[in-house]
Amino acid sequence: MKIKNHLDKLSRLMGLGEDADREQIKKLRKVLKTLKSDQEKLQLKLAEAEGEHERRKLGQQLEVIRLQREKGVELYQTLKAARGD
Repeated sequence: MKIKNHLDKLSRLMGLGEDADREQIKKLRKVLKTLKSDQEKLQLKLAEAEGEHERRKLGQQLEVIRLQREKGVELYQTLKAARGD
C-alpha cells in the first residue's frame, strides 16, 4: 500500500469521536505500525540516496510520516484513556 493510502487511512481514523470501540483502536494501531515500517524504509533509502534533489524529496516524505505518526499516537493514547483500557 502506498504511503498516501496509509496517510488517508490515518486521517479517517483520526476523525473518530470518543465512542471508538476496540476494532477502531486496532485499526489505528495497524496503520501506525505500517507507517512506522514505511518510515524505516524511507530512512534506509535516504541513507543510500545520492542526489540532493532525491535526498530532499525523501526528507520531506519522512517529515510527513513522522508528523502523521505523532498525531496518530496522540489520538491512540486519547482513545485508550477515554475507554479506560
